[in-house]
Amino acid sequence: MTHVEPYLGNDQLHVGKGKGLVISNTAHILLHTLKRVFTLSNILHVPHIKKIILSVQQFCRENYVFFEFYSSVFYIKDLITKEVLLSGQSKDGLHVISESFSTSLSQIFFSTSMATSSNI
Repeated sequence: MTHVEPYLGNDQLHVGKGKGLVISNTAHILLHTLKRVFTLSNILHVPHIKKIILSVQQFCRENYVFFEFYSSVFYIKDLITKEVLLSGQSKDGLHVISESFSTSLSQIFFSTSMATSSNI
């Protein structure tokens, strides 16, 4: 992660039965893949979450891509060329990318849910 800053707001990340989890930091990150470097900004560091979860909407908006979802697989494609840039399997209701990134991230989970706060 780059540009890590302490989170000074009052928002929390809500999971499961509405339990709020504290946000410690925000950051920006670059995900290096074989075909492209993806940028993500406003990443929330929530120490009590053991998986990396990303917003599909934010990922698409920042990287000019779109997703195709099927029952057990999904594809991330370039918005203009339609080239497949990444793919992954669906597991336990989440869409998992297991490709080796040159960053320290080994697995990323995408959520199609929206944040409840306009600040997040």
